[in-house]
Amino acid sequence: MTVVPFAAPARPRAARALGVAVALGLPVAAAALLTDRVAIAPVMAAACGAALLGAGMVWTARRHGLLGLWLALLLLSILAGEMSALPLGGQSGRLLWADAVLAVGLAVALARGRFTLAVPRAPFLDALAALAAWGALSLLVAHDPLTGIAELKEWVVALAVGAAALSFARDDRRARLLLGLVVVTGVLVALHMAFVAFTARTGPALTVLLKLVDLPWGRTNYLAGLLILALPVALGLLGSSGRWTARALWATAAVAIAAGIVLSASKGAVVALVVGLGIAFAGGGRAARASALVLLALAGVAVALFAVGPLHQVVAYRLQASALDYSMGQRMDLYRLALVQFARHPLTGVGLNNFSVVSNRLTGVDTVPHNFELGFLAELGAPGLALAVWLGVALLAASWRARATASDPRARALAVGLWAAFLGCAVHNQFESTLYGQQFKMLLVATAAATWHFARAAHASGGRCVLGVHTEAMRRFARRRRDGGRNAMPVAGRTT
Repeated sequence: MTVVPFAAPARPRAARALGVAVALGLPVAAAALLTDRVAIAPVMAAACGAALLGAGMVWTARRHGLLGLWLALLLLSILAGEMSALPLGGQSGRLLWADAVLAVGLAVALARGRFTLAVPRAPFLDALAALAAWGALSLLVAHDPLTGIAELKEWVVALAVGAAALSFARDDRRARLLLGLVVVTGVLVALHMAFVAFTARTGPALTVLLKLVDLPWGRTNYLAGLLILALPVALGLLGSSGRWTARALWATAAVAIAAGIVLSASKGAVVALVVGLGIAFAGGGRAARASALVLLALAGVAVALFAVGPLHQVVAYRLQASALDYSMGQRMDLYRLALVQFARHPLTGVGLNNFSVVSNRLTGVDTVPHNFELGFLAELGAPGLALAVWLGVALLAASWRARATASDPRARALAVGLWAAFLGCAVHNQFESTLYGQQFKMLLVATAAATWHFARAAHASGGRCVLGVHTEAMRRFARRRRDGGRNAMPVAGRTT
């Protein structure tokens, strides 16, 4: 078995791909110029966007294969939001564009594999499968089965995305690419939020104050949950990059995501982010120094915007006693309702995602529990909470393992960012319910898959790395030499 490094793709291929994509977009632009019925500017913008998307798809498929292209389209399709709704009995289940991308990818994978798929294993994926199975059983006692089925569909999608991400992130380069896709998705969400804020008729300050920086598929607090997952990942990639161009790229992404968090004006997101980043970077050491400096700069800019900038009225309103009392009072009512439902149904709960059905009687609208533990207690009973805690512990354990056994300072900087991301999500879900959203689930399992790769790779190499060659690979090489086998020198511990 010969060990060879990954071959770098030829640059002319990317150039040819870009040329082909632009050529495909030019006829559309020409048609817009020759007709009076279509506005030129939007069609030109759409043509350029289609050209860039086509070029990116060809480049990704050539360099990372169809699986890499599929994952990229999956995560980016989050931004397209809802495709349609299926009404039934006064309720409706949502189908997202991401579901269509997932279905097409699974059909292609089944066809190529002759209707067989190899599903990888990881602790977080096992916990997710067990939680989804218990959620499916809870539909037998659910007050509204369709609402539960809609949530179960999201967990099944998360399982499929997690399995695909695990299959893809089999080396450091691909795992970093997966994390990069999470950051890019966060940047696009933040830019969309900025567009909404600065084009609203009420003006940016009042729009932020009234928490109207929503997207068609997500409200402000939910979007903030996506961003506090992406920001620490961007800081980790920044600290682990060796070239200044890459660091500048990730720093720019971090600034854009931080701006989105500022526009969300979510107190819970800010608290969760501060706690997660504070705990993680406090013990990060010299490895996280570059990321910590960027983080301090971002914090200074955010404080300046809220203290002396146009958003100071937002802070004054959001932190006044009446606003805090209203927010806490509303959550306490939901917490008491969750405990009451658990007391009535301690083993089965009211059914997956059916807390929103019960809370409608209290608030007049369907409301999520706003607490991780109480939500699963009310919906899935004590067994469901145990499975949910298993999932949370598996996610935190993988990121901690990657941080504790990082082989060099750059790997440690990335692992610190991942540790901060999962810490922030754990804290945020104590008073928000971002887990009740398919977009968040998809980003979470993609980040978890990359984290699991780094944790497993560091453990397999004993946490040490010599001149870029993992010690485990060196031991295999020496063992085969003793056995008289013919082997080439291992490169970075990769075998083919």
